[in-house]
Amino acid sequence: MGDYSIRVIEKIIVLFIAMIAGFIAKKGRLLSGESTKSLSSMLVYITNPCLIVCSLQREYDNKLLITAACVFTLSVFVHSFLAIFSHFIFKRVKDRRERSVYTYGLTYSNCGYMGFPLMMAIFKEDPQLGLFYGVIFVTVFNLFSWTHGIIVMSNQNKIPWKKLIYNPALIAVFVSIILFLGRIMLPKTINDGLTLVGDMTFPLSMIIIGSLLADMNLLKIFSQKKLYLFSALGLLVIPGIMLIVAKLLGLPEYLSIVGITMCAAPVAANTAVTAEVYENDSALAARLVGMTTLFCLVTMPLMLWLAEKIL
Repeated sequence: MGDYSIRVIEKIIVLFIAMIAGFIAKKGRLLSGESTKSLSSMLVYITNPCLIVCSLQREYDNKLLITAACVFTLSVFVHSFLAIFSHFIFKRVKDRRERSVYTYGLTYSNCGYMGFPLMMAIFKEDPQLGLFYGVIFVTVFNLFSWTHGIIVMSNQNKIPWKKLIYNPALIAVFVSIILFLGRIMLPKTINDGLTLVGDMTFPLSMIIIGSLLADMNLLKIFSQKKLYLFSALGLLVIPGIMLIVAKLLGLPEYLSIVGITMCAAPVAANTAVTAEVYENDSALAARLVGMTTLFCLVTMPLMLWLAEKIL
């Protein structure tokens, strides 16, 4: 086992510096609500798709294809389990708007915008391979969040197929798979340009999260006991279950670390936006994102330290 916890601590500190920059920018009125939305759109429609395309620009390898299938299967298992687990855990919450937010928040973590740089840090011997693992895992996240996630938030069994089909991240994955299977490598100049744009995803995502935290009453967040219980469930119990399963099944080291890291990530940043769109408790969603993002500075390295000791 490598020094995964140390690598994660170092990378989280780097990411939190970017988040603090966003917090300061919003407090100093350098960023407004509208500009934050514009940055979010740029992240979703431009930088993240570029990052995905570049991550899969690798020489074709049958072994790599099998590895991708293993990570994809793991992600399907994780998201299926979380969807069922969260449904039963919060089934007794009387307020439907709260129940939807809790269920969505526990099922969907920030395994993309925070998970990608952490994967690159953990697998520092081959950062692009770490990013490759992250992209494959998050592909399932996108499929689930735009089907099961929308059903949870809208409280209806209607899936927005058009939005799913035209999802920028899924389109980028589809294009990348065609290039990979077709053994098509982009010219170096084009790949370098896409990489330059794609690398903006990491600081941009944290700046956006920081600006969102600037709008929250942090004292109010830390005074609510339910949020502590939710954070413990999402940041400790869920990755703990993943750790136990990985040990019992004897999963390969890379697969275990990918699963534990992604499960230990905070609540997905888009939870508040999705809650707002479907008229749920968006304030609660924002607080869940804020608290779990702050707590993961401690809990994520802790879970990976335990993984190093147990696996």
